[in-house]
Amino acid sequence: MFTFKPARSARRRRSIIAGVAAVSILVFAAPVAARTPVDPGTLNPAPPDFFNAQCYAGAGGTVCSLAFSDDPIVDEPSGIICGSTELLFSQDRSVVGKRFYDANGNLTQRHFREYLDGTLSNPATGKVVPWIQHDTIIHNLSVPGDLGTGQIKFSGLLMRIWVPGGGTILTDVGTIVRDQATDETIFSGGKHPL
Repeated sequence: MFTFKPARSARRRRSIIAGVAAVSILVFAAPVAARTPVDPGTLNPAPPDFFNAQCYAGAGGTVCSLAFSDDPIVDEPSGIICGSTELLFSQDRSVVGKRFYDANGNLTQRHFREYLDGTLSNPATGKVVPWIQHDTIIHNLSVPGDLGTGQIKFSGLLMRIWVPGGGTILTDVGTIVRDQATDETIFSGGKHPL
């Protein structure tokens, strides 16, 4: 006759679940661990060193993941004149993204996420307004390996300037598509006052 022993049965069930989980982790982690690294220097064009690119063989070529931050810009002339005074520009910028290369090692797409913030300041009055930007940039090259070809799509919050405690001064948001060779705007959707 069969007797049910709950404590023993529960322990056995936990052991089986733990065993299945361990095997699943090994099976599903193996493809990730099996990525074949690719030397970024073999790609056309190679990612710049400061991109900190980690490249690996993908299904149809090579994929490079990247992340970097630019050196801060502090109180540089902005080209924006307010009365007779040129406003000063400060900025911090960080980028994460991927670069996709074909089977021949030629770049076919750049895909970035930018995060920027900073200030515009009037040196004559001492007044400062903060600004932010966070956008996605996708560059599809029409000639693999040639950065001067294709279309670049910018989308997201392209700029927001506000007065702390006083509200938004300017918002530039939406999508812009530009021809890389001619720098011509092909499409513009959204609010772009600049």
